Amino acid sequence: MTAGSACIFVDGENLRHSLVELFKQEFDPADYLPKRTDWTGFFDALVQLAGAISRLRAYWYVVEHIDFWPWGLARLSSDAVKLQRVLAQDKKCVQDLAALAPAQREGWAHQKLLDLITRERRMKNRFDGWKAFQDGITNRFDAIEFRRAGAITYNLFTQQLGREKAVDVKLATDLLEFRSIYDVGIIVSGDQDYVPAVQAAKDSGKQMVNVSFLKRDGQVLPGGARRLNQTTDRTIEMHYSDLLKFMRFPVQAAAVPPPPPAAP
Repeated sequence: MTAGSACIFVDGENLRHSLVELFKQEFDPADYLPKRTDWTGFFDALVQLAGAISRLRAYWYVVEHIDFWPWGLARLSSDAVKLQRVLAQDKKCVQDLAALAPAQREGWAHQKLLDLITRERRMKNRFDGWKAFQDGITNRFDAIEFRRAGAITYNLFTQQLGREKAVDVKLATDLLEFRSIYDVGIIVSGDQDYVPAVQAAKDSGKQMVNVSFLKRDGQVLPGGARRLNQTTDRTIEMHYSDLLKFMRFPVQAAAVPPPPPAAP
């Protein structure tokens, strides 16, 4: 069935994790996304698979802010009591402090504070790098727009990112807000939280399509998309080998065999 125009709604973290899982042998996840990807070709291929005629725009949803925990580190440098309270919230810090003599604890706590501040600065720079990467995609490829909303937490003790907040709400809101401009809504996500918005869009006469990726062995990449797939009008699948064409990873040069030994 051929429909008219399509808009693509991309759950940014879901897509990134899918690419990391599919191509962990081809690129370093620290790079955020593969650097040479033909995003125009990729999104247009999804539109073709969905049976639409043209792509109006790909809306790509990512976090706008990063929230650090503990927060307000700078004010702790002059308040030893509050610093101790903050460090007491981390199990590893409690263990490390308990192993020190009382006279050593203040100096250790101050050094720990400096370490946390350094981690915060590094993560801010990394987050700014992600935004610059996103802006580069917008500038280089047609009809791709990053929609930033909400925040993600970062634990400075464990150096781990938490869950995004409000990004999925922004995607669901836009899915309904933009109903008047598209005939087909294509969702790149496995999040069942989008089910109510998808159902509402269908009720207003829109065709809704979800995207799944197939691994090298042809199995569906796990992503919790079952309920979303059940709600959308249909699911399109893109195989690893087809997606690989758009990634444009550098071709590894074949090993050059050593020259034969010289004749005696």
